[in-house]
Amino acid sequence: NMLRDYERDLLIDARHQGYGFENGRTITDFELLAKLQHHGAATRFIDVSRNMLVALWFACRSEPDVTGLLFGVNEWAILGLEGNSENSAYNDAFPPGEKIEHDIFPTIWQPPVVTKRIAAQSAQFLYSVVSHDRMGSLALSKESGAFIAFGITPRKKRQFLKMLEKTFDIRLLTLFPDFDGFSMANSANFSRYNNARY
Repeated sequence: NMLRDYERDLLIDARHQGYGFENGRTITDFELLAKLQHHGAATRFIDVSRNMLVALWFACRSEPDVTGLLFGVNEWAILGLEGNSENSAYNDAFPPGEKIEHDIFPTIWQPPVVTKRIAAQSAQFLYSVVSHDRMGSLALSKESGAFIAFGITPRKKRQFLKMLEKTFDIRLLTLFPDFDGFSMANSANFSRYNNARY
């Protein structure tokens, strides 16, 4: 499996660079993948949020000139429990020759707070073995009500972003409360007063 080989190599390379430690402890393979994914590395993890308003902000912020989707998955169509740790080594969680079963559900995992971003974004991750379905690589149930998707036009994205930022203080600076986020929020892409709430 190409994805499995890629992710295993990514973990090896990241650990070699010293990124496998956080607060004086060695972090698990899942924690390291989560941290890598949050900082832009490609993994099988699908970033989700327990907070619908945060999810809406990301759906609106991404590709502002293209209609997007706010996607929700029903809790009965997901394996795993909120707050459970995932201490499996990568090779145990994704053994060689992994195969997709007919009625497989994705698994949800809530990482420990290894970065301020994960906490601020109420982050969780969905993952599964690789699906080759036309819906995408995440294995999702085909049962009625398993998931719901709302289309968001570019015009609605702009309206929602303004409301989320001004009313709920959901913005780049609050969702990325780290050095990278501060730098992004104060880049040449934004006006001098963009971070002011009022």
